[in-house]
Amino acid sequence: MDLDRLFDRRIPLAGDRKYGEDPAVRAGIGWVRGQRCVFVAAEVGPSTPAAYAKAARMLALAATTGAPCVLVGAMPTAHLARASDGRDAGALDEYVRALATSNVHAVALLDTDAHVDITDAFDHVVVASEHDAGEVAAAVALALAVDS
Repeated sequence: MDLDRLFDRRIPLAGDRKYGEDPAVRAGIGWVRGQRCVFVAAEVGPSTPAAYAKAARMLALAATTGAPCVLVGAMPTAHLARASDGRDAGALDEYVRALATSNVHAVALLDTDAHVDITDAFDHVVVASEHDAGEVAAAVALALAVDS
């Protein structure tokens, strides 16, 4: 998903302030049809502690600011089996715990072939590949506006 087509504008944020930066996950603050949100976009799926820690940081930012969170991709638990060391497992656990216990209004934006194990953690799920970017942005904006 081309983030520039989904968001009216966005401010990227890098790093997790704990492990470092994983460029496989893009994150920051974005606006969808005028609605400010926090976003986390996994291109291939996180595989390092920094990826999960960055996602957890964005969920905390959303909770602190009261902004909804848009999660783009199949990141939540698609890579549970890939935790290869203590840092991976700890960062993954922190992220899943943050997602599952957060009071943030969360919208998942997924491809049709994406696999998400904990869809009940999301308030809305938008399937991206069934629509063009304009329709996806409209669906995300509607989902964000529901609880605003």
